[in-house]
Amino acid sequence: MRHLIKPRVLHPGDTVATISLSWGGAGLYRERYEQGKRQFEEAFGYF
Repeated sequence: MRHLIKPRVLHPGDTVATISLSWGGAGLYRERYEQGKRQFEEAFGYF
């Protein structure tokens, strides 16, 4: 059986990065990217 490897808990000041493995729509549709970023911030409390 494989063991689940959990990352460290995030702390204030830590950096969170987003990546896109698809066709790079974040560069073309910046408004959609910013909307998703705001939703992430609101849902998880990261700024």
